[in-house]
Amino acid sequence: MLTDQQFQECLAELKVPRVDSWELFLDHHGFKVYRKALPNTALYEYKALGHYPDVPAKLLADVFTDLEYRMTWDKNMVGFKKLDHGVIHYTTKFPWPLSPREYFYEQTTHEPKPNHFCVSSQTVGKTRATDGTLQNFYSSNNYKSMVTLVPSSSYSTPSSGGASSLLAVPGLSGAAASSISLPTPGSESDSKVFKLPPPNKSVRVEEYRQDVVMIPSEDDKGCYVWFGYFDDPKGHIPSSIVNWATKSGIPGFLKGIQDACLRRAATAGPVRDRPATPDSGIEA
Repeated sequence: MLTDQQFQECLAELKVPRVDSWELFLDHHGFKVYRKALPNTALYEYKALGHYPDVPAKLLADVFTDLEYRMTWDKNMVGFKKLDHGVIHYTTKFPWPLSPREYFYEQTTHEPKPNHFCVSSQTVGKTRATDGTLQNFYSSNNYKSMVTLVPSSSYSTPSSGGASSLLAVPGLSGAAASSISLPTPGSESDSKVFKLPPPNKSVRVEEYRQDVVMIPSEDDKGCYVWFGYFDDPKGHIPSSIVNWATKSGIPGFLKGIQDACLRRAATAGPVRDRPATPDSGIEA
């Protein structure tokens, strides 16, 4: 999950985007998408700039975390299942002839102040540091990917709070490991063991990170969003296919979730309660 310091950095970027070291990759449907190579790898992290003028932050957080509803609007989603200890098994299509990809990840949702939302998702067991080193434990401070959706107008950044502590939890001991250690409330030395299901026909993604901060616009009719994304899809995929998939997938998702929000607003009742997650210590 995001620490207080990372949350404050997200808020600062909503006011002044930092894109000097990023390559403009795509400009579509009101969003500028940037990318930056991860050192010593062929992988990229992505960063975009944009604004939803007609989707309130609370509605976006609701739709973003509702996987049942996502099955009705995301054509690339194969399915999902909630497993032990809050782990989610999620499967998505990849362009033909590539195999589907499956993810085992944890998701946390926090509301630091009314209608300000933080949603973080990360695969269990492994992460990649900023120098490109693959590490067999996870901590949200080891790798920070960013996709930033920001408005053309400025946003007033709240004052900073104290930084939250992070857990560094032992994980996989090797490529063939069949279980990982997950953190539990209380002592940082405590853990629960989650058994990874046996492989299926999908390719298992071991590195995935997504962080989202959703903030109301000044008129409360829309929202500004900081959205970070990185994953390693694995396999020897030609760069041309990766570029094509990214250029079609990112705009499709951004437009798809906007349309899904508007349909829910038009047909549904009150916004559902989001699942409770442990207090992150984030201050807004």
